[in-house]
Amino acid sequence: MKVLTMRNRPLIACVIFFSALILWGLGRDPVTMTLSLSLSPPSPSLPFGSDHLGRDILARVAHGFFWDISLSLSVVFASALIGVLLGLVCAYAGGWVDHLLTLVMDVVLSLPHIVLAMVLMLYLSYNPTGLIIALVLPGWVKYSRIIRAQVMALKNVDFILCEKVLGAGFTWICLRHLLPNVILPVVGLAALHMGHTLLSVASLGFLGLGLQPPAPEWGAMIMEAQPYIMRAPWTAVFPGLFIFAYILVFTLVGRALEKGLQNDEEGLRVIN
Repeated sequence: MKVLTMRNRPLIACVIFFSALILWGLGRDPVTMTLSLSLSPPSPSLPFGSDHLGRDILARVAHGFFWDISLSLSVVFASALIGVLLGLVCAYAGGWVDHLLTLVMDVVLSLPHIVLAMVLMLYLSYNPTGLIIALVLPGWVKYSRIIRAQVMALKNVDFILCEKVLGAGFTWICLRHLLPNVILPVVGLAALHMGHTLLSVASLGFLGLGLQPPAPEWGAMIMEAQPYIMRAPWTAVFPGLFIFAYILVFTLVGRALEKGLQNDEEGLRVIN
């Protein structure tokens, strides 16, 4: 699979550039306040300027990368794991189990995900665990729907029926035959979901429902910069630029993976 082609070179350059900026900022202090440098413009000593408390914005953006990306990765991994398992059970079991889980998925999909996450955060602690739970609860559905559709099309093919006749159990059939044949679409979806989740994490932070100060989180940084945007636009521009850049990167990678995986699929894989 050739995901990184000539057309993707600007994407690679973008990743390298922003990653270099993050590595540069990791050696700087993101929490020390120097009020005499409050709202200082970008300069050689403060490449991204400082915020209203005199904190180094480059350092806060760099350390915020690990908060936002680690939270997004945790949400995507947990959503994919739960969604794949429930999708397999839903399609393979059929009957009332399928009807019940399908109803739950339809109800969750009918609700705006960010609004649902906001409501959940009001009842959960404003910490990383609460944020992950609030985003996983609506996030698993998209994986379940894809896996369910794939398994429904596969569970009655000949080699699956032969395994059933030979006495193979649910776990063996799922892990040995169904999962290898339905997992590929999940890879592309996970990359696209990363971009969506990153935006959700930043949005909750902007609304004051995510990580709380002084944690250097991109959305919270933009929220804190609101009163000073006209006087010191760099306080909001740089965190916003990193949010935009990484959402774009994950979206383009997801599209490329989807296209590459579709081209690589050559039919069902029967594993002996």
